[in-house]
Order: sequence, then structure tokens, then C-alpha cells
Amino acid sequence: MFDSEVVILGGKRFSREVFEYLLSRFKEGFSHSSLTIEEAFEELDNLDFIIDKAKGDDSFEKFQSLSMFDQKEAYKVFRQIVVFNAAQHGAFDFSLDGSQKQIDKLYQEQFSYFNLYLPYFARFDENGLFDKLATFKNCSVLCTYLPYREQAYHRAYNMQKDHLDAFDYAMALDDITVPDIITINSIVNRSDPDRVDGFKKTNNDIVSASFTTTDKRYVPFEMQRLLAEYDEGFGMGLLDPAEEGITNREREERTYRLFYREAKFHIRFERIHPFNDGNGRTGRIILNQHLLRLGYAPVLITNYMSKEYKKAINQNDVEGLTQMFLASSSQQMVNWVSMVKAGLKVKKSEISPDNSVLAELEGYRDDDIDVENKPNQLIKSIVHKVNLF
Repeated sequence: MFDSEVVILGGKRFSREVFEYLLSRFKEGFSHSSLTIEEAFEELDNLDFIIDKAKGDDSFEKFQSLSMFDQKEAYKVFRQIVVFNAAQHGAFDFSLDGSQKQIDKLYQEQFSYFNLYLPYFARFDENGLFDKLATFKNCSVLCTYLPYREQAYHRAYNMQKDHLDAFDYAMALDDITVPDIITINSIVNRSDPDRVDGFKKTNNDIVSASFTTTDKRYVPFEMQRLLAEYDEGFGMGLLDPAEEGITNREREERTYRLFYREAKFHIRFERIHPFNDGNGRTGRIILNQHLLRLGYAPVLITNYMSKEYKKAINQNDVEGLTQMFLASSSQQMVNWVSMVKAGLKVKKSEISPDNSVLAELEGYRDDDIDVENKPNQLIKSIVHKVNLF
């Protein structure tokens, strides 16, 4: 589907350019739908709050008013403060000789990310001159928390990048095999210094779950069996909902069974919990690759859905999770069509240098796509039946 110039989702035709743009917008939300990633960004926000609170209200303006020579001298003192503070906290396994040359070298190698903060933490005497002692005292918060903030920053953004790289890897696949799943998880955990490549080496548990995940010894067999049963449709005899000449009722039932298969796979995958970390992120990437290959909009498990999502997995509620996936996919389709109708004309320069996108938009007539009453009428009607809208 992704190799063609036209992508059909929910019965609507999108050029490849438009589809890739819509998918990139989806990925922005998808990368923040992981609780693990959100916790990493929350830690970063908390550290930023602590550091920002310690900044001087007028320090930046006073620092900028210094001459270039005085600013240079202030930075020299600042480097001394940072390096000596680090030495006091055991950052080096050797003693400092106190020379400015050694201090400058260590600072540039390990602490250059402090540079942006001096103008906000510098302190001045009553004459507006740089005060070394007051600055030293004021930098205690910065020297304590900024190294943690630097680690948290790289951790959060690396996790987000790894998540999206794993998503892109999966989207390039025609079918997902067991080795592909292992690779997806490896990319998800790529920046984790404690990552374990391959299936889990120790047994793990899901916090607050009422079930026991699959023993590590049986994971390879259970994963092979899961994919084999998925390929066979879990014995449901799946048929194409887009087949011509069938009734709307039959079309709805076929679509429901496709989403039911995805929910069943997802619950089984999460209950197997085949990896030491990143099982949820890996499972949701697989889910969305499956849905997009089937011609449906992807699923986004938002924070307000998280409790019911976990409950469905915990209780092995395939039907409940099917309903959730149908609702989320339908809502995503609403969002995408709304963007096509209202947003892409404004953002056409982001998509195409010519008028090809505008030409496509002309094919979206209001009587074809009713945004207020939701597009993708097939999924909408199914969701109505399970009382989710």
C-alpha cells in the first residue's frame, strides 16, 4: 500500500505526499502516548522548573551590560565554579592542580552545556560589578541540578527518537515476523544503557496486573504461535470488507472482525510480555503497522484512555479493546479528513512546491466527507453499535 502513489484509508484516497504529512502529524502525538516517554519529559520539566526558579530576575540584563572583557572574565570564574563544584562531588578520579588550563580543558570536555546559564545566575554588587562570591553561592542549585537536567534531556529526546525510528522501521515492512518484532524492540530501547537485546532474559511482571506474564523459557514458542494464529485470523475466517456486492451489515461485520483480530493479538502480545522493557511501545507500533496495511487509520491510546486500555489487557477483554481501537481509529480518520479540508491548503508549502496537493483536495467534496457527522461511515456505524460515541 505504501509503495503506491495513492493511499486508501477508510475508503478515502490520499496522495502519498498528503498521507506522509498526515502520518508525520500523527507521530507527534504517538511519540507522547507512551507513559514511559511522558515520565521522562515530566522529569525534564521538573528539573527545568527548579533551575528556572533559581534564576535571577534581572541577572541577564545586568550581565549583558558588562563589557566584553568583563564578560570574558566572568566566564573564567564561572568555569572555575563549575569544575571545582564537580570535583567536590567526586566527578573526577584525580586531583585538580588548580591551573586555569586544566579547568578550561575539563569544562570544555564535560560541562560546556553550562555556558547558556551564566548570564541568568551571575550576581552583581551594588555598583553593578560582577560579584564572584555571590555568584559562587548562587550557582549551588545550578551545579546540583543541571547535570541531572542534561541527562534527563538526552534520555527523553533519545527515547522519543528511538520510538519514532522503530515506528518508521515497522512502516517500511510488508509483514512483521518474529525477527522484525525483536528488531523493533531493539530500536525502541536503543538508547537505554541497560537494554537487553532479544527476548527477555529474566521473568518480568506488569505492575498491578492480575496475571503472570509468560515464562522467559516459553517466549520464543509463544511468539511464533501468536504470529501463526494471527496469520490464520484466529480461526475467524476473515474476509475483505471492501469486496463489492456485499451488504452494509456484512461489511460492518467483516471490519469488526479485522479489529477484533488486532485486539486479540495485542492482548496476547502484552500478556506474553516478551521483552524486558518497551513491550507497550513495541506492541502499539505493531498494532498501527497492521491497521495501516489493512487500510485503516492508526490508533492513539491517549492518557484518558490509558486506564480502560490497561483494564482490557488485564481482564483479557478482547471485545472491549476492539471497541476502543475502532473508536480511536475512527477519531483519527476524523482528524485527518478535517486537516485535509481545513489545514492542508494553508500548509501546502510544507507538502508540495506545486499545486498537486490542491488538485487532490478538489476531489474532497462536502457531500463526500461530512466532518461534523464523522467520515469513515463504516467504522462509525460499528462504533455506534457498541455505544462508544
